[in-house]
Amino acid sequence: MKLYTMSLVVALAGLIVSSAAAQNSDSTISVEGGNIRGVPTDVAGVTVYKAVPFAAPPVGANRWKAPQPVLSWPGVRESTAWPNRCYQLASANPPGTFYFNEYYWDPSKDPKDSEDCLYLNIWAPVKPASGSLPVMVYYHGGGNRHGNISEVEFNAAKLADKGIIVVSAAYRLNIMGFLALPGMKDEGAGNFAVLDTVEALKWVKKNIGAFGGDPGSVTIAGQSAGSRNVRTLLSTPLAKGLFRRAIMHSSPTVMAQPGKPNYVTLENKMAAAGAVFQKYFPGKTLDDLRQLPAAEFYKDQAKIDDMYAVTSNIYAAIDGNVLTTDSVDLLKEGALNGVDVIVGTVADERTALDGTPDKVMEVPAFHAYWKQLLGEELYARYSFEKLYPASTPLDAYRQHLKAQADLLLEQNRVAGSLLSAKNPGSKVYVFYFDHPPPGRDREFYGAWHSSDLWYTFNSLRNEPGQRQWSPYDFELAEQASSMWANFVKTGDPNGEALPAWPRSTRSNNGTYLSFGETSTGATNGSPYFGTTAERRNALFHDYQMKFYGVAE
Repeated sequence: MKLYTMSLVVALAGLIVSSAAAQNSDSTISVEGGNIRGVPTDVAGVTVYKAVPFAAPPVGANRWKAPQPVLSWPGVRESTAWPNRCYQLASANPPGTFYFNEYYWDPSKDPKDSEDCLYLNIWAPVKPASGSLPVMVYYHGGGNRHGNISEVEFNAAKLADKGIIVVSAAYRLNIMGFLALPGMKDEGAGNFAVLDTVEALKWVKKNIGAFGGDPGSVTIAGQSAGSRNVRTLLSTPLAKGLFRRAIMHSSPTVMAQPGKPNYVTLENKMAAAGAVFQKYFPGKTLDDLRQLPAAEFYKDQAKIDDMYAVTSNIYAAIDGNVLTTDSVDLLKEGALNGVDVIVGTVADERTALDGTPDKVMEVPAFHAYWKQLLGEELYARYSFEKLYPASTPLDAYRQHLKAQADLLLEQNRVAGSLLSAKNPGSKVYVFYFDHPPPGRDREFYGAWHSSDLWYTFNSLRNEPGQRQWSPYDFELAEQASSMWANFVKTGDPNGEALPAWPRSTRSNNGTYLSFGETSTGATNGSPYFGTTAERRNALFHDYQMKFYGVAE
């Protein structure tokens, strides 16, 4: 009996080894440029392929040019280490700051800066026996100045395990991604980062089948600046046909004031950048600038601020090719071209971005800011000072942050219902994330900017450096990531045992899904508590409709 048991164990062990060997063999894949081999994740059956190149390094003569074809390599490229992060100011998130503590606490997980950064990370479950898997391509945030595709909150192993392939795609940042100088017009001036995002999608279309993915079922997604980049992919003719769905976290939305597109002209951007670069690099030709070490552009804070102001701050440019005056109008009839959309915001967008729990603002300055923004008529009609009462500088600062976040919620609700009305062939969903993660001044930071990513990626882990997650945090992450996976698969986030998430329409008053502190559910009402507070959404609804020139 013991011998039989031992034989059975040995046999089973052999099967396990064979299965593992088959899985390891399957993790070697042929893609554009050569062969790559991935590594197992902490989720059985999910493999991650790190630092897969989708373009040639944009260095030397390729600096400030459209992405060039991938360079081939010999043998098997071991995709075991995270890629370089695109060159950025090293002090963007210094030790001790909020986001350093949240995402960058471990130097061993923080990639080095380099211009050689056009890579993908790919999380792929086991190939299905038949059919293929839908794909999500994600673009990180960071104000288009900083950030990277390998941050700890993008650990997509559990999300991929729900039956999708997840790709995080890099793009050139700040000066390297958004510069426009005379002589660059035919090379992608002002829009190099946009061209990178398109190139990543082209790579996916050509190569994702090798991972078991469906190139005809791609969802683009992004948060903050990444969300803005998703909006731009919706706006560029160059990306047409490369994706079917779009997700925008902490979105600037697709709305623009009448006659004022969300982008500057290439001519205006060139003029602004030309003056700044002549100031700091007098007499330098474009070839001269390409030969300078990248560090030369990041040495002096005043220089950096001035150059950021005319590159990533201005963002992408209408150049007649990457973006046109017509293509950037996403509020015209049928602009989504059948693309389904999720768009949403968090409850406390500004807390982690704008200060600390002890920061203050003078009460008169608080009132003056909002009176100027809203206009005296709306400010008085809705008794703004009663909706956001402030008797101390600390009150004023916190109410200022809250009002900013409340405005963004209503902007997303208005945008969602308008997109539905103008695109009957597209499904549009709006979310509001109002679950404060545990710990670290939770009372002040609340549901801070980027906090929803821990949940939609299902990247929570019980490991040092992360927060002390509660059982409900893990439950919410399972729920949110299931909805995101469902949307990537079908364009509809709804599914068995999940809260119902209706589409946002004009007729249902912009219904949205609220991820609350202890529960999730759809509503078209105000998320605010108290009789007086109920009028906050009405105030910002009227403001947004007037600001964007939209009739009820």
